[in-house]
Amino acid sequence: MRLLSWLMFALSLVTPYAPAFAADRIYKIGIITYAGDPDSSGERLPIKDELEKYGYVEGKNVEYRYRAGGRDKERTERNARELVAWKPDLLIGLMTNADIAIKNAASGTDIPIVVWSTDPLEAGLIQGYARSGTQVTGFAYEPWIQLLQLRVLKLAKPTTRLVAHLYNDTYAPAPSTLRGLQEAAGLLGMEIKVYRAMRSDDFEKAFEAMATDEVDAVTIGPHELFNTNGAVLGELSLRHKLPLVACCQVSIARGGGLAAFSPPNGWPSMAERIDLILQGKAKPQDLRIVRNIASPLTLNLRAAAELGLKLPPSLIQEADVLIR
Repeated sequence: MRLLSWLMFALSLVTPYAPAFAADRIYKIGIITYAGDPDSSGERLPIKDELEKYGYVEGKNVEYRYRAGGRDKERTERNARELVAWKPDLLIGLMTNADIAIKNAASGTDIPIVVWSTDPLEAGLIQGYARSGTQVTGFAYEPWIQLLQLRVLKLAKPTTRLVAHLYNDTYAPAPSTLRGLQEAAGLLGMEIKVYRAMRSDDFEKAFEAMATDEVDAVTIGPHELFNTNGAVLGELSLRHKLPLVACCQVSIARGGGLAAFSPPNGWPSMAERIDLILQGKAKPQDLRIVRNIASPLTLNLRAAAELGLKLPPSLIQEADVLIR
């Protein structure tokens, strides 16, 4: 009998967790993104698949409302207000501009918000990474992402010392990204020189200044201006023979940049937090922001060859995506 009890106990430890759902309970979850097609229904969002693993089945016990801003701030803010007026049980924010809009719209309510953000602290979404302190929780880039960018440049071009940073501080996370880059440069014996670009017309002038200053390589800060001009920036880096690493714009690596880091795959972590919150087992303000999920690396081998760079095999093997 004692052996049977121990076996039952051991089996209970490996039995998949299943939340307790009331028979008549329908959870309402609002999802908002800054980018995306405003006419999209959001049917194929990864977070839905992850939540289904926890028992949240659309059409059965959960109802979603999805809104995409099409990179329009006014539309995104309007979408945020509409979702809050729906009185959901929880809100999901994808991209910092959408996160800010939904947090502002939900101000004065107790609606929990789970987000992906480049830097939720700099954006004013949270009070700290160890404990959110607000109705917002979620995941973000690793704290060493800028160090990883400079490491790629150093491995690709060991003589790299002076690095240009294309910068637009009108995006909330941009200043902290620059600070992180400067700190990382100090650790590697490198120097960061800032070149501001407030519109696409500034790109050519910035790269010409970089060439005049004889910088060794380029990093790109976070901003939608850079996201939507990846082909232009990639072409400029090749024309001026400057290896370029982007923090979060794969479009730039596809356009001719040497490398880019993508946002981490935080959907499983996000789903876990959503379940904890909906089941009343945690409050967003008490949760740590997840910052230990690896960010996929894209390497452009064609760009490396055109720049005359011989990438070490170890770096090539690290890449999640290779452009040949």
